[in-house]
Amino acid sequence: MKIIEKIAYYTLSKKIKATERQVELLHPDQARKVGVVWRPDEKAAFQFLHDYFARDKVIFRNICVYEDHAGVPADTSIITSKDLNWLGLPKPGPVDEFIETEFDVLFNIALEQNLVLDYITALSRAKFKIGWSPQKSNFFDLNINISGKQDALYLAQQQIYYLAQLNKTT
Repeated sequence: MKIIEKIAYYTLSKKIKATERQVELLHPDQARKVGVVWRPDEKAAFQFLHDYFARDKVIFRNICVYEDHAGVPADTSIITSKDLNWLGLPKPGPVDEFIETEFDVLFNIALEQNLVLDYITALSRAKFKIGWSPQKSNFFDLNINISGKQDALYLAQQQIYYLAQLNKTT
């Protein structure tokens, strides 16, 4: 890890300590506010979640971490390198609005985590955060292990499946 990245993660850890949130697990069908963090390579998984939550009264927000502006969908909030400060952390703006939104569930469907994705996931005020990271130390309330089949669509399907299983009413 480079020195600037160490400083950035130190800065992030200080912000995390100042953040308060209450963890609450809802069935996917009960969610009224859903957030999705993704990268351009995970378009199929993003579309799966978008279609799944396309029912009435569900507020669906997303933010995509792009390397550049090439091929950015019009209905997508994006973060590019231009939106980052010298440490590689997001500058104040749309990211803050996304982080401050109290989602019922935050889906992180990125197959590879990085500083920006960690920043958004860690500081999000979402009631429940779900994703995948091979690291034991991550920012998810539920870490779905997909190391055997690393596919974003599979991850999104497993996220919905396990949320439903954990909230089964029988």
